[in-house]
Amino acid sequence: MSLLNFLLALLCFIGLGAALGGMLGWASRAFKVESDPRVDELEAMLPGGQCGQCGEPGCRQAAEAMVAGQLPPTCCPPGGNSLASGIASLLGVELGETGDDTQWVAYIEESQCSGCTRCFKACPFDAIVGATKQMHTVISDVCTGCRLCEKACPQNCLEMRPVADAPHTWQWPKPNVA
Repeated sequence: MSLLNFLLALLCFIGLGAALGGMLGWASRAFKVESDPRVDELEAMLPGGQCGQCGEPGCRQAAEAMVAGQLPPTCCPPGGNSLASGIASLLGVELGETGDDTQWVAYIEESQCSGCTRCFKACPFDAIVGATKQMHTVISDVCTGCRLCEKACPQNCLEMRPVADAPHTWQWPKPNVA
């Protein structure tokens, strides 16, 4: 008798699970919210660090605000001017004056670093490596120059420096049109 009760209970749970799964699948299709495909494209273009420097809590919200016209294409400091021009061309808006084209990278004066890990925790791009009570350093190829680590450093041993031109990153200057 106990084996029969066990099998009956097992079949009931399997049936209940299949019915609930089917209802959830139907509900996901019936109540799907269609979104603007440009939002998905913009979100894929953005750095994805959720740094909040644009004034939005995340890159998805920033992409939605840009498509709605509430944020300009230049609102993402870590993306720089190249990202701003890509966003402007995708949205079909005029970029206007972008200002300074200097790219920044964080630099830690390692002899002054106490290893408090505040900069490490503040970096949304995992560009800072180090351990607690050990010196930290910046992986310059990963750093986007978002400046969140600079604000978090209590020892003031972290500063932002312009990215030095290297043979693989140097570009010809744009000609002056008279």
